[in-house]
Amino acid sequence: MKIVADTNLYGVRSTFEQIGELVLVPGRELNKSHLKDADALLVRSITRVDADLLEASSIKFVGTVTSGVDHIDNTYLENKGIAFADARGSNANAVVDYCFTALAYCIKMKSLVLEDCKVGIVGGGHIGGLFAKKLRRLNVEVLICDPPLQDSATEPALEKYCSIEAIMQCDVVSLHVPLTKDNEHATYGLLNFERLSALPQSALLINTCRGSVVEENALLELLNQRSDLTCIVDVWENEPVTNSALVQRVDIATPHIAGYSMEAKRIAMVHIFKQIQKEFSLPVQSQTICEKDKEVKITGNLEEDPWAIVLGLLPLCSLSEKFKKSHEHENVADAFDQLRRNMLARREFNKIMLPGAHLTEVQRAVLQVLGVRFY
Repeated sequence: MKIVADTNLYGVRSTFEQIGELVLVPGRELNKSHLKDADALLVRSITRVDADLLEASSIKFVGTVTSGVDHIDNTYLENKGIAFADARGSNANAVVDYCFTALAYCIKMKSLVLEDCKVGIVGGGHIGGLFAKKLRRLNVEVLICDPPLQDSATEPALEKYCSIEAIMQCDVVSLHVPLTKDNEHATYGLLNFERLSALPQSALLINTCRGSVVEENALLELLNQRSDLTCIVDVWENEPVTNSALVQRVDIATPHIAGYSMEAKRIAMVHIFKQIQKEFSLPVQSQTICEKDKEVKITGNLEEDPWAIVLGLLPLCSLSEKFKKSHEHENVADAFDQLRRNMLARREFNKIMLPGAHLTEVQRAVLQVLGVRFY
């Protein structure tokens, strides 16, 4: 079989060369000419998969190693009988690590008192649900808005969902919804100027889902009016070309790397590999697929404040500085992609081991909720 895949997929050679001919193409350059005689296509979110790409091809399977699927025309795939698999949930730990690092930034730089906050989460799926679970273990009050989940409940749900209006009254608002346009609960432009304006004094807004869930010009206008707000943004409407004015105005700006980690990439790749095996009735391979990454043991003197330690594990401030500086150059798109590639070696908190003897029991407990272990 012939597999066409994005060059930048983690572990793509070691995983898929064992089962067929593998053709690697940069995701932004992939077009219909690459798909001649191909059986399977593997992509990231940067490749739009629709009739324009697949018409006249022999593709029988499409896999995306992403949680979001707004780049996939599922209706077209269904009508053509093309099998499809995504990697929903594979990056949940990585994104939640990012969100806790965003909170750490505000705790250390903005004097946020987390235990006094009410956190509103929009989207209670794999990522939002995990974020809520960990926050509640830290005794933080959490509200969740997720109309599709609420509607689909077949029995009384344990979660008491609330309205988007209630969410916008929270001290922290974190977005974790898929980008949808043509359904009852569309999320495109969900946070317009009116809803954004409802944020309370000194609120924090975190967006790690899709840029178009927030009206960017409305957000920029509001931030220019209200210096009390803190905004941490990882996703942008027209990636890799971004709204430079908004990038410079938000407190932390990063190039869609919240879900980027070695662990997330491995989980996604293993899942897609198994789906291809199933679809094409391939024999189970004895060779290890994307071998598990070993834990990272950090030595030396560390901060005593757990939130300062978190900021050191995922240095959002320096990442943001690099991203903002990249907008001084002409080719913003190339800089966006390069900064993302640089994050491929990032490790999740649950793969990190720290010396813990200098920490109090309470301080250790905070880091343990986030997944960190001690030696």
